[in-house]
Amino acid sequence: MAEAAAAEEVQTSDIMENFNYNDFTLQWHITHRCNLRCKHCYQDDYSAFEDFENAKNVLDQYCTLIKTYNCQGRLNITGGEPLTHPFLFDILRLARSRGIKTGVLTNGTLIGEWDAKKLKASGVDYVQISLDGMEKVHDSIRGTGSFQKAVNGIYALKSQGIFTSISFTAQNNNLSELKKLAGFCENLGADKLWFDRVIIPADEDKDKLTLSAESFRKLCRTAAHLNKKGKVFCGRALQFIYCKNKLIYHCSAGENLLIVLANGDVMPCRRLPFIIGNVKNSDLLTLHQSSPIMHELRNTGIPEGCKSCKYSALCRGGSKCLSYAKKGRFDIPDPDCVLIHNS
Repeated sequence: MAEAAAAEEVQTSDIMENFNYNDFTLQWHITHRCNLRCKHCYQDDYSAFEDFENAKNVLDQYCTLIKTYNCQGRLNITGGEPLTHPFLFDILRLARSRGIKTGVLTNGTLIGEWDAKKLKASGVDYVQISLDGMEKVHDSIRGTGSFQKAVNGIYALKSQGIFTSISFTAQNNNLSELKKLAGFCENLGADKLWFDRVIIPADEDKDKLTLSAESFRKLCRTAAHLNKKGKVFCGRALQFIYCKNKLIYHCSAGENLLIVLANGDVMPCRRLPFIIGNVKNSDLLTLHQSSPIMHELRNTGIPEGCKSCKYSALCRGGSKCLSYAKKGRFDIPDPDCVLIHNS
């Protein structure tokens, strides 16, 4: 991963940026430990780094940041597999006590009745579980038996009245599964099903899982049909083109999003390979305001190839991490955009 040198920090007084946010999301990988080994996973380190004092320090830094920006905190706790962390429920309760909205992003396989009750008691706002197709396909991606365990986890969450979102990671080996999964999730009582493209750097995609632009468009057309029936939420980059969303997604990397890994490393986005510092020798507010990479992401502007598009001011070029994975640059139009190719 590329590291942004601390010595090259940009002085905030020279930037004259306006940090005006309604909310600010921290995606916190509280552990790298995981019970699964999914084919498309970007993680190559499975160390734990499970220390409650360090966790409290991260939360203190986050609270300072959102207080400084006078905005709502949104904390998404993930891993690794967050249910393996011994202090997960303590961290959730502490965050909620400070007025932060909380979510847990999990593979769902470790959630039983007891865990669902503990999540409910912690005040979690929602839980997201990954399903990458029906049983045969999902298990081929995430491991034998993982589908049924995840489904059992969904049942446990719903029994406690917890808002449960299902995440579908679209890749070349599961494209035909979205329609079947949509019907299944509806019958399951899931509150939301959404999808996004798998993000793998081109030189690391040995299994050719990354969608082509045409495959993405075909998937979006299927999703648009399901969206009309209320079965699939279309709210990620470029999906508004097909689903006619009034709210148009734009990438928040560099803006109101930070990632903290279990070892303390900080990133602008989990899918952009830049480490901007570490919470053990700096703080989130300083890193957000002073990192050269964060400054560049915030100030890249609308890509040249997008400027004639009527959606450019809102979309701002689509997914930066997808552009970087496919083309090695985040300041260019999303390579999967049909509007660019047809212009």
